[in-house]
Amino acid sequence: MTDQTPIEALKALEAEAVAASAAVTDLEALEEVRITYLGRKEGRISLILRGLGGMSAEMRPKVGQEANRVKGAVSEALESRERELAGPASELGADLTLPGRSTWGGGLHPITQAVDEIFDIFRDLGFTRARGPEADTEWYNFEALNTPLDHPAADEQDTLYLVDSVLLRSHTSPVQMRTMEKHEPPIRIIAPGWVYRRDTYDATHTPAFMQIEGLVVDEGISFVDFKATLAEFACRYWGPGTQTRFRPSFFPFTEPSAEVDVKRVITRPDGTQEETDWLEIMGAGMVDPAVLENAGYDSERYTGFAFGMGPARIAMLKHGVDDLRTFFENDVRFLAQFGS
Repeated sequence: MTDQTPIEALKALEAEAVAASAAVTDLEALEEVRITYLGRKEGRISLILRGLGGMSAEMRPKVGQEANRVKGAVSEALESRERELAGPASELGADLTLPGRSTWGGGLHPITQAVDEIFDIFRDLGFTRARGPEADTEWYNFEALNTPLDHPAADEQDTLYLVDSVLLRSHTSPVQMRTMEKHEPPIRIIAPGWVYRRDTYDATHTPAFMQIEGLVVDEGISFVDFKATLAEFACRYWGPGTQTRFRPSFFPFTEPSAEVDVKRVITRPDGTQEETDWLEIMGAGMVDPAVLENAGYDSERYTGFAFGMGPARIAMLKHGVDDLRTFFENDVRFLAQFGS
């Protein structure tokens, strides 16, 4: 190699280094090849570069240019072989010493979870799901449900009218009337769906929200059936030991009417238990005979009960959320707490 010119020596070292890189079988041996040819102190190519100062002015730039080319070629060969030995992870630029990074997975919205859980309970109690149009008429939304059009709830300040007597339903009770028109008793349905009102968007109200209505009609349905069904639902949803309270109220389509409250038993992490205050969860009552007659039923023969609840409010109470708007801000950090 002493008779070779510096450029010829560099080309020979390039061939040796590329061949040595291809021959190694592990990363440790590959590192030794890199040090042998490219090491700063004793690297064979580096030694030639350090001798540039003793070369003629004519030879120096030629040797320097060739040396840079050879260093690039050898470096590329070393990197290529390193990727082959390291496997697919190195191609992705992965550092195998770093902890794993899990991907965020989507899931059901907490209000959707509440709707599904409520329906599953009532399905076990013999209820079926029913649906109806979101744009409905004054007859189904008000008049058929024993609510005259001069009632405050029918005023434009509360109801979103579209055209003439067509409006966006303000509750899912119209589904009850449509179901009774199409089917003879016995009827036992749950009607979940979106409803719309002229409400201010704040911590406890929103102009569009989910509602769940329930209806039972048959011969011999009594207030005892009404209370027992809703008490059973409360215990299944809130847990054993849940107490139920029925407070007198008024709704145009039920008589008598009641607000339903629950008192839950909370088990704390230390094992101690504590009762909550009474929490209102729904409005309900026995179906008014006038509503049954509007559906073509014999009110002397058939009786029934109906109830309505907001699954968003149910979810708020269950998860301890104090602002309804939190459910609709699409913050994945908040939504991820509820899993799938």
